[in-house]
Amino acid sequence: MLKRKILLSLFFILLFAAGFRLFDTFRVEAGEQATKAYGDPSRFYRLSAEDLDKMQSGDIILRKGHGSVSDIIDNMYPTGYHLSHCAVVIRDPDSLYVIHTVSSELSMGDGVQTENMDKFVRESVRNSIMLVRPKADSLTRIKIADATKSFLNKKIPFDNAFDISDTTQFYCTELIYQAYRRVYGKDMFPERLSTDHPNYLGIDALLDTTKFERIITHQKIDPDHMPVQ
Repeated sequence: MLKRKILLSLFFILLFAAGFRLFDTFRVEAGEQATKAYGDPSRFYRLSAEDLDKMQSGDIILRKGHGSVSDIIDNMYPTGYHLSHCAVVIRDPDSLYVIHTVSSELSMGDGVQTENMDKFVRESVRNSIMLVRPKADSLTRIKIADATKSFLNKKIPFDNAFDISDTTQFYCTELIYQAYRRVYGKDMFPERLSTDHPNYLGIDALLDTTKFERIITHQKIDPDHMPVQ
């Protein structure tokens, strides 16, 4: 697992070193694959009204993205599901969106940022969306959402080194880790400390049913994509 983390980190470093031409290649590739997958806008991947109504602030939405980078992450960290990214759901009285962190090599902006829910889903591989809810009371979940918003205001950049000990930069699951730490005042994902990758929080941590309730699952488990024991 440590080797996989190192390879992923090196991939982003090389991507950064290659400059904007390669950045455009990967960013456009992902966008083009999404467009090709759905064709005209009427065929875009969307959540049903029922699914949208289930979403609450502090929920965590997971997806598999389009493009080579998402494929690499998914294949490096098999979970039984095909996933490459996560975000925190924010439901305001007049809007529903996510807060997540993305590398500038793959996005027009770098680090912690907002994205419209429809766009986040549209840029996902069809039927890859999952939604999990922290097993906590509603007030605590709102605090998690508020903590995530506070990081947005600080304009925290993306952590290309995938190092959870560096609190000045966040990768996608690290954003959630830090929001939890701010609310609970301690490390809520200590299991990783007994692994060979203590500074990397895998997306599998968000599938832990002792900590998260699964609210929406568009995927079926893939027996050929189970974690390596």
